[in-house]
Amino acid sequence: MFLVGVRNEPQGPAYLPPGHRTGGGGTGHPDDWAGDPVNYEFSYEVQDADTGLDFGHREMRKDMEATGTYHVLLPDGRTQIVEYIADQNGYRPIIRYEGTASYPAPGPSQEGYKY
Repeated sequence: MFLVGVRNEPQGPAYLPPGHRTGGGGTGHPDDWAGDPVNYEFSYEVQDADTGLDFGHREMRKDMEATGTYHVLLPDGRTQIVEYIADQNGYRPIIRYEGTASYPAPGPSQEGYKY
């Protein structure tokens, strides 16, 4: 495949970090964007009984502190839940599990199998 007219630079100022939009200096790293508000909330959930998927994430950030929780249904039937705080002191998770682990009984293809 031959591509004509492909450029390796941003296509306009909308794709540049804020400091570059006005011709200011900086490396483009988010730490250089001091003054831009860093406040947001997001969440998502995925549940699909046919495939056994159940996971989600919720996070809130205000200034330099993010707090959140995420969960995932594990193959053994338990749900892993992580609650966290991330700030100037680092990422600090609290991990817990709900439910009881269960494993399927060995089937005919697993019986007599030796390592």
